[in-house]
Amino acid sequence: MKIDDKLLMKSLDSAIVYSVQEKEGKKPRERKFDESIDLIMNLKDIDLKDPKQRIDKELILPNPVSISDKTQVCVIASGDVLLQAKNMKIDTMSKEDIEQLNTREKKEKKKFVNKYNFFIVEDKLMPTIARYLARFLGPRGKMPKPFPAGYGIVSSVEDLENSVERYKKIVKLQIKKAPILQVKVGKKSMNREELLANIKAIIDYIVDQMAHKYNNIRSMFIKTTMGKPIKVDEIFLKTIGDKQV
Repeated sequence: MKIDDKLLMKSLDSAIVYSVQEKEGKKPRERKFDESIDLIMNLKDIDLKDPKQRIDKELILPNPVSISDKTQVCVIASGDVLLQAKNMKIDTMSKEDIEQLNTREKKEKKKFVNKYNFFIVEDKLMPTIARYLARFLGPRGKMPKPFPAGYGIVSSVEDLENSVERYKKIVKLQIKKAPILQVKVGKKSMNREELLANIKAIIDYIVDQMAHKYNNIRSMFIKTTMGKPIKVDEIFLKTIGDKQV
């Protein structure tokens, strides 16, 4: 199913409009928070028993996925890298902090791991992370990855600064157990063209990994946090009135 920009933009617009859909006798429901916008891709004709057909990738998008500068990142490092992370007002942990965390109860370790979206680790501390936190990070898809799979392992202050900047635009793409991908592409308040560019970047990457390209896509949807999924399909859009912003 080849998707053009016009259809994607129509679907995006409809998803945003219908997130504040008016019900009969009631006022439109304006959310009190800036809803996220997700892309959902249902795939077909792939064998996830084959590791080569699974996807586990940190993808850099053209635009940040949030209009906020704050990214939920924790830096685990030492020396100058640790000092620079503190200067950048990023949450940090030293080797000693990790060793201390290891003495706490299991629920405390899970709470720490769940607090952050990403972890950036100095390369020489990776053995410490593997020893104490891998069993908590791995199942949640948060284990730092080296380039080119990811940008979570650094060796210098310059690496750290570049990595933090990248993570404002990074999303995790994981297709392991079921042929479906749901990923945040941005916020409702963001520029539509930027949202569209992020959506296209994800689709292009997934399609490029597929043996049969667009023919491996069963269906696609765009939805806001509280809204109903809008199918990326001309016929579907006509059934809901093809309502535009």
